[in-house]
Amino acid sequence: MDLGVKDKAYVIVGGVGGMGFATARLLANEGARVAIIGRKPERGEERAALLRDETGAEVRMFTGDGTQKGSVEAAIDNAAGHFGRLDGLAVTAGTLQTRKSILELADEDWDDYFQVHVMTTVRSCRAAIPHLQKAGGGSIVTTAAYSIRAQKPPLLGYATMKTAVASLTKNLALTYGADNIRANTVCPGFVATESAQVVIDMAVEKYDLPPMEAISRMMVEDFKMSVAMNRVGEPEELADLFAFLLSSRAGYLTGAVINCDGGTQF
Repeated sequence: MDLGVKDKAYVIVGGVGGMGFATARLLANEGARVAIIGRKPERGEERAALLRDETGAEVRMFTGDGTQKGSVEAAIDNAAGHFGRLDGLAVTAGTLQTRKSILELADEDWDDYFQVHVMTTVRSCRAAIPHLQKAGGGSIVTTAAYSIRAQKPPLLGYATMKTAVASLTKNLALTYGADNIRANTVCPGFVATESAQVVIDMAVEKYDLPPMEAISRMMVEDFKMSVAMNRVGEPEELADLFAFLLSSRAGYLTGAVINCDGGTQF
């Protein structure tokens, strides 16, 4: 299916790795112009160069940190200025920082979760919306988690902030629909990204199996995650959904909160 993204301009906050990088790669393969935003310029430049070599598309790295006021905003403004327009934003940044219950979470932990997940999304959207309005519309895709619908005690801080991201995105869909700006949230399950590599290595050592088999077994046996497909996801599988939502193919889809989790019980 032609996504209709050729020559359009997209920003991926968190596009240096994981689902964001996979989404950037897919969009670039479809002929889009892509800006990846991350905190580490050297690694980001390497990833952008890799995509340029692979696809022949215009892929640029812009340094930005969503937890620091003004940083990701400047990166998005610079990307839109470089491309001359902005047609879509995906926010895929934000990892699981710590596994603690409410009695273990200190104020500093809550502050950290708030900056990494909520304010990174808020700052990114706040910077992108004027550019999308100027372009006559576009798409925003944010990242929550399937755990907002399947609470687990050690994931309290993470799930709470991801719930806020979903709520924020629904509000944006309602507020800016008349400007032809769509906003949707993706809720991944366990995805084998670079940030999960330490856990994957632990699973390989424990079960003496290939990485994907090992981490899938750990997900079921150790993490007690009931998944219909009985395996973890891969970044490319999430990228298909992100790219579709960013594209005009999803032209009448907004305000949705979509699980992409291999089939959980919720």
